[in-house]
Amino acid sequence: MAPHPVQVYTDPLQHAVIAATVAAPLGRQAVRAAVAAALLIDLDHAVAARSVRVRATTGLDTRPRTHSLVTALAAGLAVARARGPAQGWAVFSGLVSHFLHDAGDRAAPTPMLWPFRPARQLGRRRQVLFTAALVAVSFAAAAASRRRTSSAAGDGGGGTAPPRTA
Repeated sequence: MAPHPVQVYTDPLQHAVIAATVAAPLGRQAVRAAVAAALLIDLDHAVAARSVRVRATTGLDTRPRTHSLVTALAAGLAVARARGPAQGWAVFSGLVSHFLHDAGDRAAPTPMLWPFRPARQLGRRRQVLFTAALVAVSFAAAAASRRRTSSAAGDGGGGTAPPRTA
């Protein structure tokens, strides 16, 4: 069954909005990294279909193997090494949010756990649950980063304000 045209043509926007939401607690640069990763990964459909035609890229029997946690982990680690942990997490979580969204629909199966498990769909409930977990981790990472920054700035983590002078 072919996906509805509205779903096909709004899919990139949906991926971008979800990735931005997941990375938002980490700031603008993280949002940009997450959205870029979530959009660029779909180039693998054109490679797998050997075509850029919408009918070919959306008519695959299964989504490409690059739609897996292995890809997200490798990309996240590479970006973390080059740009820092917040950017790495943003790329990882942007990709995972994309794969979760794909695995939540009724289209071609998503190989999220490749090479350990065959491609399958998870359903919308699991997609929402796991995406919420990504957002929670982003909030926790942002809070930890703020604590490290305030400690490094001389606060000492004690929570007391410096004395006021006239």
